[in-house]
Amino acid sequence: MRKIGVGVLAMIASVVPIAGAQSYTITDLGLLPGGTYSKPSAINDHGAVVGEADSSLGDRAFLWTASGGMQDIGTLPGDSQSLAYGINNLGAVVGESDGTGLHAFLWTSKNGMRDLGNLGGSTGAYATAINNSGEVVGYSYIEGNSANHAYLWTDTAGMQDLGTLGGNDSYAFAINDSGEIVGYSLLAGNPIPYRAFLWTQAGGMQNLGALNESNRYSYAYGINASGQVVGYSGSGGDTTAFIWMQNGGMRSLGAGDASSANGINAADEIVGTLLPGGNLSAFIWTPTQHLQYLSNLIPPNSGWTLTQALAINRSGQIAVEGEINGAYHAALLTPVN
Repeated sequence: MRKIGVGVLAMIASVVPIAGAQSYTITDLGLLPGGTYSKPSAINDHGAVVGEADSSLGDRAFLWTASGGMQDIGTLPGDSQSLAYGINNLGAVVGESDGTGLHAFLWTSKNGMRDLGNLGGSTGAYATAINNSGEVVGYSYIEGNSANHAYLWTDTAGMQDLGTLGGNDSYAFAINDSGEIVGYSLLAGNPIPYRAFLWTQAGGMQNLGALNESNRYSYAYGINASGQVVGYSGSGGDTTAFIWMQNGGMRSLGAGDASSANGINAADEIVGTLLPGGNLSAFIWTPTQHLQYLSNLIPPNSGWTLTQALAINRSGQIAVEGEINGAYHAALLTPVN
């Protein structure tokens, strides 16, 4: 699932390494048997990575660990493919399984894959993130399959419909350990814009706005322990990565047009994707060194071109997609101390 618009592209000024910038080792996470590509979605604080990869059995959710390599975690009974979107520090994985319809799942090494149900629709449920308390978020068709709504799932209460910002649809993509949830929702009206939201148990769904009044949409994809939110805002194919803070509202990261922020950690380090000259490039933004291309921060002549940075953990490890020898592989970047 790509998280960046690719319409009209604008050139972005070249970004060169800053003296003293963090550097990284790179680990190729490999492929599943018979596969040709892999792509990460999330990383936990122990460096375990989940995502999707093709294989001789079809597209499958994978779990990668340093000790066990890349593991196909299978599908729900009767299904033919799966994708993993989130992992917590206990190693619980969430995603979607497909074949007999789209089903949200929770996987653990002890119990395997569990169907989380839906919000009343006949199919079409996705699980996109899980926190360390085992709370799961995602989105599902509601009764009649007329719309998708964001949900919060717990083992005791099942799926809770989080509602919308007034329009038909809403989608949840991240949750922190305080239970704060982010995503985006349609507003009421015509034309109908999407807006990033922050949902809390006490306050419900809050509209986070957009970078400026001319932006037709904003989308939130990540939240850290402090409640800082990242995503992108824009119109048409022009998207700009943002950070939103409770005290400062939404502001641009300065990544230029056609950029998306996908993840943020407790140190306010942000990772994402931009399109300089029309080529996907992974980036990191930090409060001290601002924007850097990650391809410039790995060993030279490595053969890698890093296209997307999808997630970053507490220690600064980053789950990225990159091109190596003409193929796209999931990779793990680890800071060099």
